[in-house]
Amino acid sequence: MSVAPDADAIIVGAGPAGMACAIELAVAGCRVIVLDMQPSPGGQIFRALETNMQARPGTDELLAALGPSYKAGLSLVTRFRAAPGIDYRPGTTVWDLRADGTVGWLKGDAAGYLRAPHIVLASGAMERPAPFPGWTLPGVMTAGAVQTLLKAGRLKPKGRIVLAGTGPLIFLLAEQLRRLGVRPALIARTDRTRDKLSALKHLRPAGLPALLKGLGWLLRLRLAGITMRTGISGLEAHGRDHLEAVSLTVAGRRIDLPCDLLVVHDGIVPSTDLAHAAGLALAWRADDASWQPVTTPDGRAEMAPGPTLTVGPCRIRITGDARRIGGADAAIAHGRHAASAILAERYPPGAADGTGIAAERSLAARPFLDVAFPPGLSSCLPDDATIVCRCEEITAGALRATIRDRATEMNLVRGLLRCGMGACQGRSCAATLARLLAEADPGKPMPSAPFRARPPLRPLPLGALAGMTGLDPDLALVESLDDKPEAIAGDDAHV
Repeated sequence: MSVAPDADAIIVGAGPAGMACAIELAVAGCRVIVLDMQPSPGGQIFRALETNMQARPGTDELLAALGPSYKAGLSLVTRFRAAPGIDYRPGTTVWDLRADGTVGWLKGDAAGYLRAPHIVLASGAMERPAPFPGWTLPGVMTAGAVQTLLKAGRLKPKGRIVLAGTGPLIFLLAEQLRRLGVRPALIARTDRTRDKLSALKHLRPAGLPALLKGLGWLLRLRLAGITMRTGISGLEAHGRDHLEAVSLTVAGRRIDLPCDLLVVHDGIVPSTDLAHAAGLALAWRADDASWQPVTTPDGRAEMAPGPTLTVGPCRIRITGDARRIGGADAAIAHGRHAASAILAERYPPGAADGTGIAAERSLAARPFLDVAFPPGLSSCLPDDATIVCRCEEITAGALRATIRDRATEMNLVRGLLRCGMGACQGRSCAATLARLLAEADPGKPMPSAPFRARPPLRPLPLGALAGMTGLDPDLALVESLDDKPEAIAGDDAHV
Protein backbone atom coordinates (compact mmCIF):
# COMPACT_ATOMS: atom_id res chain seq x y z
CA MET A 1 0.00 0.00 0.00
CA SER A 2 1.80 3.11 -1.28
CA VAL A 3 -0.45 5.65 0.48
CA ALA A 4 -1.45 5.96 4.13
CA PRO A 5 -4.41 3.80 5.18
CA ASP A 6 -7.70 5.54 5.90
CA ALA A 7 -8.68 3.10 8.66
CA ASP A 8 -7.56 -0.07 10.38
CA ALA A 9 -10.33 -1.98 8.61
CA ILE A 10 -12.95 -1.32 5.93
CA ILE A 11 -16.13 -3.36 6.03
CA VAL A 12 -18.33 -3.61 2.94
CA GLY A 13 -21.91 -4.20 4.03
CA ALA A 14 -23.88 -3.28 7.16
CA GLY A 15 -25.96 -6.42 7.47
CA PRO A 16 -25.75 -8.80 10.45
CA ALA A 17 -22.21 -10.00 9.63
CA GLY A 18 -20.82 -6.56 8.83
CA MET A 19 -22.29 -4.96 11.93
CA ALA A 20 -21.11 -7.76 14.24
CA CYS A 21 -17.59 -7.58 12.80
CA ALA A 22 -17.47 -3.77 13.06
CA ILE A 23 -18.60 -3.78 16.69
CA GLU A 24 -15.93 -6.29 17.74
CA LEU A 25 -13.17 -4.37 15.96
CA ALA A 26 -14.28 -0.97 17.23
CA VAL A 27 -14.60 -2.12 20.83
CA ALA A 28 -11.01 -3.40 20.58
CA GLY A 29 -9.84 0.08 19.58
CA CYS A 30 -9.71 -0.23 15.78
CA ARG A 31 -10.73 2.56 13.43
CA VAL A 32 -13.40 1.06 11.19
CA ILE A 33 -15.11 2.39 8.06
CA VAL A 34 -18.35 0.67 7.10
CA LEU A 35 -19.67 1.19 3.56
CA ASP A 36 -23.24 0.17 2.75
CA MET A 37 -25.60 0.78 -0.17
CA GLN A 38 -28.70 0.99 2.01
CA PRO A 39 -29.88 4.14 3.85
CA SER A 40 -29.80 2.43 7.26
CA PRO A 41 -28.04 -0.57 8.82
CA GLY A 42 -29.58 -4.02 8.88
CA GLY A 43 -29.04 -5.62 5.49
CA GLN A 44 -31.88 -7.53 3.87
CA ILE A 45 -32.82 -9.44 7.02
CA PHE A 46 -33.16 -6.38 9.27
CA ARG A 47 -34.03 -3.93 6.50
CA ALA A 48 -35.68 -0.67 7.71
CA LEU A 49 -35.86 -2.06 11.27
CA GLU A 50 -34.99 1.26 12.92
CA THR A 51 -37.59 3.27 11.02
CA ASN A 52 -40.29 0.65 11.55
CA MET A 53 -39.60 0.60 15.29
CA GLN A 54 -39.60 4.40 15.47
CA ALA A 55 -42.92 4.57 13.62
CA ARG A 56 -44.81 2.58 16.25
CA PRO A 57 -47.69 2.17 16.95
CA GLY A 58 -48.48 2.67 13.27
CA THR A 59 -46.24 -0.24 12.36
CA ASP A 60 -47.28 -2.62 15.14
CA GLU A 61 -49.21 -4.87 12.74
CA LEU A 62 -46.25 -5.05 10.37
CA LEU A 63 -43.77 -5.77 13.17
CA ALA A 64 -46.01 -8.52 14.53
CA ALA A 65 -46.26 -10.05 11.06
CA LEU A 66 -42.50 -9.93 10.46
CA GLY A 67 -42.02 -11.81 13.72
CA PRO A 68 -39.66 -11.78 16.70
CA SER A 69 -36.59 -12.70 14.62
CA TYR A 70 -36.90 -9.37 12.78
CA LYS A 71 -37.27 -7.28 15.95
CA ALA A 72 -34.40 -9.20 17.58
CA GLY A 73 -32.00 -7.36 15.27
CA LEU A 74 -32.64 -4.05 17.04
CA SER A 75 -30.10 -4.75 19.79
CA LEU A 76 -27.41 -5.38 17.17
CA VAL A 77 -28.29 -2.22 15.25
CA THR A 78 -28.30 -0.19 18.50
CA ARG A 79 -24.86 -1.47 19.50
CA PHE A 80 -23.57 -0.77 16.01
CA ARG A 81 -24.78 2.82 16.17
CA ALA A 82 -23.29 3.33 19.63
CA ALA A 83 -19.91 1.65 19.12
CA PRO A 84 -16.99 4.08 19.20
CA GLY A 85 -14.61 4.22 16.28
CA ILE A 86 -17.10 3.21 13.55
CA ASP A 87 -17.28 5.58 10.59
CA TYR A 88 -20.58 4.44 9.10
CA ARG A 89 -21.28 5.60 5.54
CA PRO A 90 -24.76 4.64 4.31
CA GLY A 91 -25.93 5.13 0.74
CA THR A 92 -22.45 4.28 -0.51
CA THR A 93 -21.84 1.95 -3.43
CA VAL A 94 -18.64 -0.06 -3.81
CA TRP A 95 -17.73 -0.14 -7.51
CA ASP A 96 -14.15 -1.43 -7.24
CA LEU A 97 -12.37 -3.78 -4.85
CA ARG A 98 -8.76 -4.89 -4.93
CA ALA A 99 -6.93 -7.53 -2.97
CA ASP A 100 -4.31 -5.04 -1.77
CA GLY A 101 -6.89 -3.30 0.45
CA THR A 102 -8.16 -0.67 -2.00
CA VAL A 103 -11.89 0.06 -2.18
CA GLY A 104 -13.54 2.28 -4.78
CA TRP A 105 -16.65 4.04 -3.42
CA LEU A 106 -19.46 6.19 -4.81
CA LYS A 107 -21.92 8.33 -2.85
CA GLY A 108 -24.15 10.66 -4.80
CA ASP A 109 -21.94 12.55 -7.22
CA ALA A 110 -18.75 11.93 -5.23
CA ALA A 111 -16.38 9.03 -5.69
CA GLY A 112 -12.95 7.98 -4.58
CA TYR A 113 -10.71 5.34 -3.10
CA LEU A 114 -10.18 4.21 0.48
CA ARG A 115 -7.47 1.91 1.79
CA ALA A 116 -6.95 -0.27 4.84
CA PRO A 117 -4.73 -3.19 5.82
CA HIS A 118 -7.88 -5.29 6.40
CA ILE A 119 -10.96 -5.49 4.19
CA VAL A 120 -14.03 -7.45 5.29
CA LEU A 121 -16.48 -8.30 2.53
CA ALA A 122 -19.94 -8.72 4.07
CA SER A 123 -22.00 -8.10 0.96
CA GLY A 124 -24.55 -10.81 1.68
CA ALA A 125 -26.42 -13.05 -0.73
CA MET A 126 -28.78 -12.95 -3.67
CA GLU A 127 -31.68 -15.12 -4.73
CA ARG A 128 -30.72 -17.79 -7.23
CA PRO A 129 -31.79 -16.68 -10.73
CA ALA A 130 -34.25 -19.17 -12.19
CA PRO A 131 -35.27 -18.40 -15.78
CA PHE A 132 -38.66 -19.82 -16.81
CA PRO A 133 -41.20 -18.79 -19.44
CA GLY A 134 -42.68 -15.43 -18.50
CA TRP A 135 -40.30 -14.63 -15.63
CA THR A 136 -39.73 -11.10 -16.97
CA LEU A 137 -43.43 -10.14 -16.95
CA PRO A 138 -44.55 -7.33 -14.62
CA GLY A 139 -46.24 -9.09 -11.74
CA VAL A 140 -43.54 -11.74 -11.33
CA MET A 141 -41.35 -10.97 -8.30
CA THR A 142 -38.88 -12.75 -6.06
CA ALA A 143 -39.63 -13.44 -2.42
CA GLY A 144 -36.84 -11.10 -1.38
CA ALA A 145 -38.34 -8.26 -3.41
CA VAL A 146 -41.72 -8.76 -1.75
CA GLN A 147 -40.05 -8.70 1.67
CA THR A 148 -38.32 -5.44 0.74
CA LEU A 149 -41.68 -3.89 -0.13
CA LEU A 150 -43.09 -5.13 3.18
CA LYS A 151 -40.22 -3.87 5.34
CA ALA A 152 -39.11 -0.69 3.60
CA GLY A 153 -42.28 0.31 1.74
CA ARG A 154 -44.85 -1.01 4.25
CA LEU A 155 -46.84 -2.26 1.27
CA LYS A 156 -49.06 -5.33 1.22
CA PRO A 157 -49.72 -7.27 -1.98
CA LYS A 158 -53.29 -7.83 -3.05
CA GLY A 159 -55.16 -9.88 -5.58
CA ARG A 160 -54.61 -13.52 -6.52
CA ILE A 161 -51.14 -14.50 -5.24
CA VAL A 162 -49.17 -17.65 -5.99
CA LEU A 163 -45.91 -18.49 -4.23
CA ALA A 164 -43.69 -20.92 -6.16
CA GLY A 165 -40.30 -22.47 -5.51
CA THR A 166 -38.47 -23.96 -2.59
CA GLY A 167 -36.66 -23.10 0.62
CA PRO A 168 -37.57 -21.82 4.09
CA LEU A 169 -38.04 -18.26 2.82
CA ILE A 170 -41.16 -19.36 0.93
CA PHE A 171 -42.74 -20.55 4.21
CA LEU A 172 -41.60 -17.49 6.15
CA LEU A 173 -43.01 -15.08 3.58
CA ALA A 174 -46.29 -16.99 3.35
CA GLU A 175 -46.62 -16.88 7.14
CA GLN A 176 -45.86 -13.14 7.20
CA LEU A 177 -48.48 -12.51 4.52
CA ARG A 178 -51.01 -14.61 6.44
CA ARG A 179 -50.43 -12.51 9.56
CA LEU A 180 -51.06 -9.39 7.51
CA GLY A 181 -54.37 -10.80 6.30
CA VAL A 182 -53.09 -11.66 2.82
CA ARG A 183 -54.07 -15.18 1.81
CA PRO A 184 -52.04 -16.78 -1.00
CA ALA A 185 -54.12 -18.79 -3.46
CA LEU A 186 -51.43 -21.47 -3.68
CA ILE A 187 -47.99 -22.37 -2.36
CA ALA A 188 -46.43 -24.42 -5.15
CA ARG A 189 -43.31 -26.18 -3.89
CA THR A 190 -40.72 -27.83 -6.10
CA ASP A 191 -39.30 -29.88 -3.19
CA ARG A 192 -40.74 -33.28 -2.31
CA THR A 193 -41.30 -35.37 0.80
CA ARG A 194 -38.52 -37.71 -0.26
CA ASP A 195 -36.07 -34.78 -0.11
CA LYS A 196 -36.90 -34.37 3.59
CA LEU A 197 -36.42 -38.08 4.23
CA SER A 198 -33.03 -37.98 2.49
CA ALA A 199 -32.04 -34.97 4.59
CA LEU A 200 -32.77 -36.57 7.96
CA LYS A 201 -29.36 -38.23 8.08
CA HIS A 202 -27.78 -34.74 7.98
CA LEU A 203 -29.79 -33.43 10.92
CA ARG A 204 -27.71 -32.47 13.97
CA PRO A 205 -28.94 -31.52 17.47
CA ALA A 206 -27.71 -27.95 17.03
CA GLY A 207 -29.87 -27.66 13.93
CA LEU A 208 -33.12 -28.64 15.66
CA PRO A 209 -34.22 -25.08 16.58
CA ALA A 210 -34.16 -24.04 12.91
CA LEU A 211 -36.11 -27.18 11.96
CA LEU A 212 -38.73 -26.57 14.65
CA LYS A 213 -39.15 -22.97 13.53
CA GLY A 214 -39.84 -24.10 9.97
CA LEU A 215 -42.28 -26.77 11.14
CA GLY A 216 -44.13 -24.08 13.08
CA TRP A 217 -44.57 -22.00 9.93
CA LEU A 218 -45.83 -25.04 8.02
CA LEU A 219 -48.28 -26.00 10.75
CA ARG A 220 -49.80 -22.53 10.95
CA LEU A 221 -50.16 -22.36 7.17
CA ARG A 222 -51.85 -25.77 7.15
CA LEU A 223 -54.22 -24.77 9.97
CA ALA A 224 -55.11 -21.62 8.04
CA GLY A 225 -56.24 -23.82 5.16
CA ILE A 226 -53.80 -22.38 2.61
CA THR A 227 -53.47 -24.73 -0.34
CA MET A 228 -50.00 -26.21 -0.71
CA ARG A 229 -48.67 -28.59 -3.36
CA THR A 230 -45.26 -30.29 -3.49
CA GLY A 231 -43.23 -31.62 -6.40
CA ILE A 232 -44.49 -29.05 -8.90
CA SER A 233 -42.68 -28.53 -12.20
CA GLY A 234 -43.03 -26.74 -15.52
CA LEU A 235 -43.85 -23.33 -14.06
CA GLU A 236 -44.89 -20.72 -16.63
CA ALA A 237 -46.20 -17.17 -16.31
CA HIS A 238 -48.66 -15.86 -18.89
CA GLY A 239 -49.84 -12.41 -19.90
CA ARG A 240 -49.45 -9.76 -22.57
CA ASP A 241 -48.37 -6.57 -20.78
CA HIS A 242 -48.54 -7.95 -17.25
CA LEU A 243 -49.06 -11.21 -15.43
CA GLU A 244 -52.52 -12.69 -15.89
CA ALA A 245 -52.15 -16.42 -15.15
CA VAL A 246 -49.71 -19.16 -14.23
CA SER A 247 -49.54 -22.77 -15.29
CA LEU A 248 -47.68 -25.65 -13.69
CA THR A 249 -47.62 -29.42 -13.46
CA VAL A 250 -48.71 -31.17 -10.25
CA ALA A 251 -48.65 -34.96 -9.97
CA GLY A 252 -48.55 -35.29 -13.75
CA ARG A 253 -51.53 -33.00 -14.31
CA ARG A 254 -51.25 -29.58 -15.94
CA ILE A 255 -53.20 -26.85 -14.17
CA ASP A 256 -53.83 -23.19 -14.98
CA LEU A 257 -54.58 -20.50 -12.42
CA PRO A 258 -55.54 -16.84 -12.78
CA CYS A 259 -52.85 -14.83 -10.99
CA ASP A 260 -52.06 -11.18 -10.24
CA LEU A 261 -48.76 -11.73 -8.42
CA LEU A 262 -46.37 -14.66 -8.80
CA VAL A 263 -43.73 -14.77 -6.08
CA VAL A 264 -40.82 -17.08 -6.91
CA HIS A 265 -37.89 -18.27 -4.83
CA ASP A 266 -35.33 -20.96 -5.66
CA GLY A 267 -32.97 -20.59 -2.74
CA ILE A 268 -30.17 -18.17 -1.91
CA VAL A 269 -26.57 -18.10 -3.14
CA PRO A 270 -23.57 -15.97 -2.10
CA SER A 271 -23.18 -12.63 -3.83
CA THR A 272 -19.78 -13.06 -5.48
CA ASP A 273 -19.45 -10.09 -7.83
CA LEU A 274 -17.17 -8.04 -5.56
CA ALA A 275 -15.05 -11.06 -4.66
CA HIS A 276 -14.70 -11.97 -8.32
CA ALA A 277 -13.77 -8.39 -9.26
CA ALA A 278 -11.03 -8.43 -6.64
CA GLY A 279 -9.47 -11.48 -8.30
CA LEU A 280 -10.42 -13.87 -5.52
CA ALA A 281 -10.80 -17.59 -6.07
CA LEU A 282 -14.28 -18.98 -6.59
CA ALA A 283 -15.42 -22.61 -6.72
CA TRP A 284 -18.43 -24.01 -8.55
CA ARG A 285 -20.80 -26.03 -6.37
CA ALA A 286 -22.54 -28.50 -8.63
CA ASP A 287 -25.16 -29.42 -6.01
CA ASP A 288 -26.03 -25.75 -5.53
CA ALA A 289 -25.53 -24.60 -9.15
CA SER A 290 -23.60 -21.57 -7.97
CA TRP A 291 -20.15 -20.17 -7.32
CA GLN A 292 -18.91 -19.51 -3.81
CA PRO A 293 -15.67 -17.92 -2.62
CA VAL A 294 -12.78 -20.06 -1.47
CA THR A 295 -11.79 -19.08 2.07
CA THR A 296 -10.28 -20.41 5.24
CA PRO A 297 -12.72 -21.02 8.14
CA ASP A 298 -12.10 -17.51 9.49
CA GLY A 299 -12.93 -15.98 6.11
CA ARG A 300 -9.49 -15.22 4.68
CA ALA A 301 -9.88 -15.25 0.90
CA GLU A 302 -7.59 -16.85 -1.65
CA MET A 303 -6.38 -15.27 -4.86
CA ALA A 304 -7.48 -16.90 -8.08
CA PRO A 305 -4.65 -18.40 -10.14
CA GLY A 306 -3.24 -16.32 -12.96
CA PRO A 307 -2.18 -12.69 -13.37
CA THR A 308 -3.42 -10.07 -10.94
CA LEU A 309 -3.52 -6.28 -10.81
CA THR A 310 -2.15 -6.15 -7.26
CA VAL A 311 0.96 -7.31 -5.48
CA GLY A 312 1.51 -8.57 -1.97
CA PRO A 313 -0.73 -10.61 0.32
CA CYS A 314 -4.50 -10.73 -0.03
CA ARG A 315 -6.00 -8.39 2.56
CA ILE A 316 -9.62 -9.48 2.15
CA ARG A 317 -11.77 -11.64 4.39
CA ILE A 318 -15.29 -12.71 3.47
CA THR A 319 -17.97 -13.19 6.09
CA GLY A 320 -21.65 -13.91 6.50
CA ASP A 321 -23.85 -15.06 3.63
CA ALA A 322 -21.31 -13.68 1.14
CA ARG A 323 -19.13 -16.60 2.24
CA ARG A 324 -21.64 -19.31 3.10
CA ILE A 325 -25.42 -19.16 3.37
CA GLY A 326 -26.58 -19.48 6.95
CA GLY A 327 -29.00 -16.71 7.90
CA ALA A 328 -28.77 -13.90 10.46
CA ASP A 329 -27.49 -15.86 13.47
CA ALA A 330 -24.78 -17.59 11.45
CA ALA A 331 -23.78 -14.28 9.85
CA ILE A 332 -23.42 -12.61 13.25
CA ALA A 333 -21.37 -15.51 14.58
CA HIS A 334 -19.02 -15.51 11.61
CA GLY A 335 -18.72 -11.72 11.61
CA ARG A 336 -17.38 -11.97 15.15
CA HIS A 337 -15.07 -14.78 14.12
CA ALA A 338 -13.63 -12.72 11.26
CA ALA A 339 -13.08 -9.80 13.64
CA SER A 340 -11.34 -12.10 16.11
CA ALA A 341 -9.01 -13.32 13.37
CA ILE A 342 -8.13 -9.75 12.39
CA LEU A 343 -7.45 -8.78 16.00
CA ALA A 344 -5.25 -11.85 16.48
CA GLU A 345 -3.28 -10.77 13.42
CA ARG A 346 -2.93 -7.18 14.61
CA TYR A 347 -2.06 -8.01 18.19
CA PRO A 348 -0.17 -11.32 18.19
CA PRO A 349 0.00 -13.82 19.74
CA GLY A 350 -3.77 -13.28 20.18
CA ALA A 351 -5.79 -15.01 22.83
CA ALA A 352 -7.75 -18.06 21.77
CA ASP A 353 -11.51 -17.57 21.79
CA GLY A 354 -14.61 -19.56 20.99
CA THR A 355 -15.78 -17.58 17.98
CA GLY A 356 -14.69 -20.26 15.53
CA ILE A 357 -16.65 -22.95 17.34
CA ALA A 358 -19.68 -20.67 17.57
CA ALA A 359 -19.48 -19.88 13.85
CA GLU A 360 -19.31 -23.55 12.90
CA ARG A 361 -22.12 -24.44 15.29
CA SER A 362 -24.36 -21.74 13.82
CA LEU A 363 -24.29 -23.58 10.48
CA ALA A 364 -25.41 -26.90 11.96
CA ALA A 365 -28.74 -26.85 10.11
CA ARG A 366 -27.21 -26.08 6.71
CA PRO A 367 -26.44 -29.66 5.55
CA PHE A 368 -30.03 -30.67 6.32
CA LEU A 369 -31.51 -27.64 4.53
CA ASP A 370 -29.30 -28.10 1.46
CA VAL A 371 -30.62 -31.63 0.93
CA ALA A 372 -34.21 -30.92 2.03
CA PHE A 373 -34.61 -27.97 -0.33
CA PRO A 374 -32.57 -28.60 -3.49
CA PRO A 375 -32.77 -26.11 -6.39
CA GLY A 376 -36.07 -26.64 -8.15
CA LEU A 377 -37.09 -23.93 -10.59
CA SER A 378 -33.54 -23.84 -11.94
CA SER A 379 -33.00 -27.61 -11.89
CA CYS A 380 -33.85 -27.84 -15.60
CA LEU A 381 -32.28 -25.56 -18.16
CA PRO A 382 -34.71 -23.16 -19.88
CA ASP A 383 -36.18 -23.87 -23.30
CA ASP A 384 -34.97 -21.92 -26.33
CA ALA A 385 -37.73 -19.29 -26.18
CA THR A 386 -37.01 -18.30 -22.55
CA ILE A 387 -35.05 -15.12 -21.88
CA VAL A 388 -31.84 -15.78 -19.93
CA CYS A 389 -30.17 -12.35 -20.00
CA ARG A 390 -32.86 -9.94 -18.81
CA CYS A 391 -30.78 -6.80 -19.41
CA GLU A 392 -30.15 -7.52 -23.10
CA GLU A 393 -33.23 -9.76 -23.65
CA ILE A 394 -31.19 -12.70 -24.94
CA THR A 395 -32.92 -16.06 -25.11
CA ALA A 396 -31.56 -19.48 -24.28
CA GLY A 397 -31.98 -20.36 -27.96
CA ALA A 398 -29.72 -17.52 -29.05
CA LEU A 399 -27.11 -18.60 -26.51
CA ARG A 400 -27.30 -22.24 -27.62
CA ALA A 401 -26.92 -21.23 -31.28
CA THR A 402 -23.83 -19.17 -30.48
CA ILE A 403 -22.37 -22.04 -28.46
CA ARG A 404 -22.98 -24.43 -31.37
CA ASP A 405 -21.02 -21.99 -33.54
CA ARG A 406 -17.98 -22.82 -31.38
CA ALA A 407 -18.26 -20.00 -28.85
CA THR A 408 -17.27 -22.32 -26.01
CA GLU A 409 -16.07 -19.79 -23.45
CA MET A 410 -18.16 -17.41 -21.34
CA ASN A 411 -16.33 -14.22 -22.24
CA LEU A 412 -16.46 -15.04 -25.94
CA VAL A 413 -20.24 -15.51 -25.74
CA ARG A 414 -20.46 -12.20 -23.92
CA GLY A 415 -18.45 -10.44 -26.60
CA LEU A 416 -20.60 -11.86 -29.38
CA LEU A 417 -24.06 -11.38 -27.85
CA ARG A 418 -23.59 -8.83 -25.03
CA CYS A 419 -24.90 -11.42 -22.57
CA GLY A 420 -23.84 -10.22 -19.12
CA MET A 421 -22.97 -6.69 -20.30
CA GLY A 422 -26.11 -5.02 -18.97
CA ALA A 423 -26.78 -3.24 -15.69
CA CYS A 424 -26.57 -6.43 -13.59
CA GLN A 425 -23.16 -7.31 -15.09
CA GLY A 426 -24.07 -10.98 -15.32
CA ARG A 427 -25.43 -11.50 -11.83
CA SER A 428 -28.72 -12.80 -13.30
CA CYS A 429 -27.43 -14.82 -16.25
CA ALA A 430 -23.84 -16.00 -15.61
CA ALA A 431 -24.74 -19.25 -13.84
CA THR A 432 -27.31 -20.21 -16.49
CA LEU A 433 -24.85 -19.52 -19.31
CA ALA A 434 -22.21 -21.63 -17.56
CA ARG A 435 -24.69 -24.50 -17.39
CA LEU A 436 -25.63 -24.07 -21.06
CA LEU A 437 -21.94 -24.37 -21.95
CA ALA A 438 -21.73 -27.54 -19.86
CA GLU A 439 -24.84 -28.88 -21.61
CA ALA A 440 -23.08 -28.50 -24.97
CA ASP A 441 -19.90 -30.19 -23.74
CA PRO A 442 -20.61 -32.40 -20.70
CA GLY A 443 -16.99 -33.49 -20.42
CA LYS A 444 -15.67 -29.96 -20.03
CA PRO A 445 -15.21 -28.70 -16.45
CA MET A 446 -17.40 -25.83 -15.28
CA PRO A 447 -15.83 -22.36 -15.52
CA SER A 448 -13.93 -21.45 -12.36
CA ALA A 449 -15.53 -18.01 -12.32
CA PRO A 450 -18.28 -15.97 -14.04
CA PHE A 451 -17.52 -13.44 -16.76
CA ARG A 452 -14.20 -11.61 -16.48
CA ALA A 453 -14.81 -8.73 -14.08
CA ARG A 454 -13.61 -5.18 -14.51
CA PRO A 455 -14.42 -2.02 -12.59
CA PRO A 456 -16.75 -0.23 -12.39
CA LEU A 457 -19.04 -2.99 -11.13
CA ARG A 458 -21.84 -0.46 -10.70
CA PRO A 459 -22.68 2.59 -12.84
CA LEU A 460 -20.18 5.39 -12.17
CA PRO A 461 -21.16 8.90 -13.37
CA LEU A 462 -18.55 10.75 -15.40
CA GLY A 463 -18.76 13.71 -13.02
CA ALA A 464 -17.84 11.48 -10.09
CA LEU A 465 -15.04 9.94 -12.10
CA ALA A 466 -13.64 13.38 -12.99
CA GLY A 467 -13.63 14.53 -9.37
CA MET A 468 -12.36 11.31 -7.83
CA THR A 469 -10.43 11.55 -4.58
CA GLY A 470 -7.95 9.26 -2.86
CA LEU A 471 -6.06 8.29 -5.99
CA ASP A 472 -2.78 6.50 -5.48
CA PRO A 473 -0.19 8.83 -7.01
CA ASP A 474 1.92 5.89 -8.18
CA LEU A 475 -1.02 4.38 -10.03
CA ALA A 476 -2.33 7.71 -11.32
CA LEU A 477 0.80 8.55 -13.30
CA VAL A 478 0.16 9.00 -16.99
CA GLU A 479 2.95 8.49 -19.47
CA SER A 480 2.48 10.72 -22.49
CA LEU A 481 3.34 9.32 -25.91
CA ASP A 482 4.14 11.54 -28.90
CA ASP A 483 1.29 11.77 -31.32
CA LYS A 484 3.68 11.39 -34.25
CA PRO A 485 7.09 9.76 -34.64
CA GLU A 486 10.09 11.97 -35.07
CA ALA A 487 10.58 13.28 -38.59
CA ILE A 488 12.65 11.01 -40.73
CA ALA A 489 15.24 12.67 -42.91
CA GLY A 490 14.87 12.37 -46.64
CA ASP A 491 11.91 11.92 -48.91
CA ASP A 492 9.95 9.85 -46.29
CA ALA A 493 9.96 12.63 -43.68
CA HIS A 494 6.65 13.36 -42.02
CA VAL A 495 5.53 16.97 -41.90
